[in-house]
Amino acid sequence: MRSTEPIDFKLNAFLSKIGRRPVDNLSLQITSASNFDLVYPLEESVFPGSVQTWAGQYKKPGGQATFTVQQMRATATLPAQSTDHPNLPREWAKARVDALLEKIEREGEDQASIDEIIRLSRKYKFVTPYTSFLAAPRALLRPRLIRPGDPVLRVKTDESIASVVAMFPFGLVKKLKYLDDEDTWQTRFLAPKDMADGTYQVRLMLRDKQGRVFRESKTFVIASQPPMVRVKLERKQFHRGEVMKLHVSASDTTRTIVARMYGAAPAYLRWNAEMGSNAGEMVVPASLAAGKYKLTVTAEDFAHNIGTGEVEVEILP
Repeated sequence: MRSTEPIDFKLNAFLSKIGRRPVDNLSLQITSASNFDLVYPLEESVFPGSVQTWAGQYKKPGGQATFTVQQMRATATLPAQSTDHPNLPREWAKARVDALLEKIEREGEDQASIDEIIRLSRKYKFVTPYTSFLAAPRALLRPRLIRPGDPVLRVKTDESIASVVAMFPFGLVKKLKYLDDEDTWQTRFLAPKDMADGTYQVRLMLRDKQGRVFRESKTFVIASQPPMVRVKLERKQFHRGEVMKLHVSASDTTRTIVARMYGAAPAYLRWNAEMGSNAGEMVVPASLAAGKYKLTVTAEDFAHNIGTGEVEVEILP
């Protein structure tokens, strides 16, 4: 509650909920669901007697849709244009941004999500952690996944920032150096060797050219364990000139996967959603001598930990 707001309404609303439980598993069901996407509830919790509202998008106007919540059902037309609720686009944009912020909290920052947050908040005029650079410049922390030891911390900020200081959870304070050619702030730091794997926060103090100081907190992940690698082949015997189809399971943090075998060109594997694994192909050279060979698969994660898996194959004439 802000100091300028009247206390009575919010206090009464809070007191009325004491001893009451919110409605569990309240969800909106829509017929012709394929015509709808990005549907979000506007309230986190709904108590009996209160109102819940959903905001979303439909792709094709015209016709009707049926909306069902528990035992209640309503049918409405889908107009191509309507000005009956002028605030609806802004309410949807705020809900969409909240969903993107939750995604970033779970999975880490990605440029597409940040760009969408900035675009929506600028269009509909509301503040987010990424558009508050009108009052506090934003920072992108890289990398998020590091190993204990001597990693590099890189921070991307708004151009108005003149200095950046990082305060790490293990007591270290480091001033970052600005790299002109990369438009990035950077420093090296020693993460204690005994830091347990997990998620940690680093606090950033940013000072702009007018002397104003802003504070942000970013998370990074300590990862010291190499990726787990499991190699799958359809069979273990191949003739010269044949193509070996490779399927490899690896940890979620894996960045690159390469398969190597003596005499053959390396094969780079990529994630295949339909197969549910990383897939690639290796051609057995026609000139390779018959015999048994080791196929070695190397996986490197974003923290540069390296894991390997091996399988023996027999090359036939």
